[in-house]
Amino acid sequence: MKTEKKFDFKMNSLVFCIVGFLIPGFTAIILLGIQMLFTKLGIECSNAWKVIWIIGWIGSIILPLYFTKYIRIVTAEKLHSLKSKFIFFNLLEYIFIQISGASLLTNGKTLCYVTDGQNGIELAFSGWLSLPIIFMMSFYFSKISKLDE
Repeated sequence: MKTEKKFDFKMNSLVFCIVGFLIPGFTAIILLGIQMLFTKLGIECSNAWKVIWIIGWIGSIILPLYFTKYIRIVTAEKLHSLKSKFIFFNLLEYIFIQISGASLLTNGKTLCYVTDGQNGIELAFSGWLSLPIIFMMSFYFSKISKLDE
C-alpha cells in the first residue's frame, strides 16, 4: 500500500519563525552592507535606501506569486527538494518584508544622517513584524498544495 507523502508548510514556517525571531539583526547588517555597496557605487545614501525599498516591495509581492506557481506543479517525487526551496523562500521573503516594513517606519535621511542612537533599529523591528506574515502565508500554501492533504 502506497502512503501519501506530506509536506507540512505550517510546521516548517513555525520553525523558521522561531529562528527568524533571532536573526533580524543579522539581516539588518546585510541590508546596511548593501546600502554601503550602493553608496560606494556612487548612489547617495538616502537614495540607496529608496532603491533597496523598491527592490523589497517588488520582491515581497513577486516572490510569493512565483512560489505559489511552483507549489501548484510540485509532485510527490520532487518533495525532497521542496523543504530546502521553502526555507530559501521563507528567508528571502523575510528579508523582502523586513525591507518593505522598514520603509514604513523610517526614511533614508534618518538612517543615513541622524545619530540618535537608534539608527537601524527599525530594520530589526520590521524583521519581527514579518514573521506573522510569513506564518500566515503557510496556511495559504497548505491550502493550495496537494501535498499537505
